[in-house]
Amino acid sequence: MGAPTIEFWFEYGSTYTYLSVARIGELADAAGVDISWRPFLLLPLMKSFGMEQGPFLPFAAKHRYMWRDLERRAERHGLPYRRPSHYPPNTLLTARIGMLAARQGWCREFTEKTFHLHWVEDKQIGTETNLLETIAALGRDPEAVFEASQHEENKNALRVATESAQSIGIFGSPSFIVDGELFWGDDRLGEAFEWALVHHR
Repeated sequence: MGAPTIEFWFEYGSTYTYLSVARIGELADAAGVDISWRPFLLLPLMKSFGMEQGPFLPFAAKHRYMWRDLERRAERHGLPYRRPSHYPPNTLLTARIGMLAARQGWCREFTEKTFHLHWVEDKQIGTETNLLETIAALGRDPEAVFEASQHEENKNALRVATESAQSIGIFGSPSFIVDGELFWGDDRLGEAFEWALVHHR
């Protein structure tokens, strides 16, 4: 029997996803759990729910709460946190590179670095600064990565991933699937690990 696996479905523009990205890799290493990194685009799903601007922008009180809640939860988990100067980021190119990385086996490293730059150093996700620094830190050629990410095969893989996310009932990020069970939100990360370890078959 192999190691238990958690499918980690995430959107690069999701705020609460930072908290999971910053923790899930080390938690998995310690627990002996495999993580399947599954980037997708959340906005098409939000639009299908009638939320054209996502879950926070249209609601001022909820938006304010989100920022304070993120700050509290980052402190609770001992994570570095600096509120980004711009919200929301444009994540399409980052998601395409994330999909390429997932297909080639370096999605964890790419995603951890991308989120760290955004949430700790205020180098915005989706910008040239963030992408070039991330790709260079991984020892990869930015020009080759950008070109490969724009191939139709890779674009289609991201579209298929987004459609798959919706078809299996995902409605937000971060989401975790363990043996068909869906856990939504960073506050369910621990429960996803518990399920993976207890119900692994």
